[in-house]
Amino acid sequence: MTVTTSMRGHVAVLELDYPDTHNALSATLVGDLLKALRELDRVAARAVVIGTAGRFFSAGANINDLRAGGWLNGERLAADPIALFEALASHPLPVVAAVSGPALGGGFELTLCCDLVVVADTAWFATPEMGLGVIPNTAMARLPGIVGRRRAMEIMWTRRRVTPSEALAMGLVNVVVPAADVLDTAVALARRIVEGVPPGALEALKRGVSSHGPTDWEQVRTSVGRLPRAEWEEGLGAFLDKRRPDYEPFWQASASPD
Repeated sequence: MTVTTSMRGHVAVLELDYPDTHNALSATLVGDLLKALRELDRVAARAVVIGTAGRFFSAGANINDLRAGGWLNGERLAADPIALFEALASHPLPVVAAVSGPALGGGFELTLCCDLVVVADTAWFATPEMGLGVIPNTAMARLPGIVGRRRAMEIMWTRRRVTPSEALAMGLVNVVVPAADVLDTAVALARRIVEGVPPGALEALKRGVSSHGPTDWEQVRTSVGRLPRAEWEEGLGAFLDKRRPDYEPFWQASASPD
């Protein structure tokens, strides 16, 4: 299993544990995390914390799965990262991300689908997708509502690192703590949320807030289908080959009058 589950009182702690790939969102890891979420009723959880083992929170999509899995061709897969993101965003329980290391691409998007975020002062966020010829399609849908449209566009376009202090200032995260305290702080926050409140009101509040700015998950799924295949094949291929992608021919073709 690439995900471990433990209970701290009524708080379920789900830890991504695939450090050899920096917790990349492979089909296996996504499937394991979806399974762990489905089993929360069995352990009588009242809140969820998503944490990780290893140096990274998550390095994003697994590139081999991304190229071979059919996702970029519009196929719907049971272990599609978007299925995971939607499950987190729509889950009836409060979900807190415990970000102890860098969160890139899909790892960043995973945090955007959690309700609250606790981050280590040594971590950072980034959306590197466009440099690979693809797009951060879930961030496109959720990041503007959190930090504002112009700031979101700048973060996604420039692909730069967002530091914990900047993330806190823009409302991207709730708490910044030393790395050693991230998980305990996230669990304490989750406990504070569920203590002294009934489950129905807790779920109604989450659903009510979400209904005022709903995510169009169908649009999230289909937006990658508008990407030119040759561009993302060059970008992802270059990543696997450990070379700089050559996008100049695409720029030249786009400028051609023909």
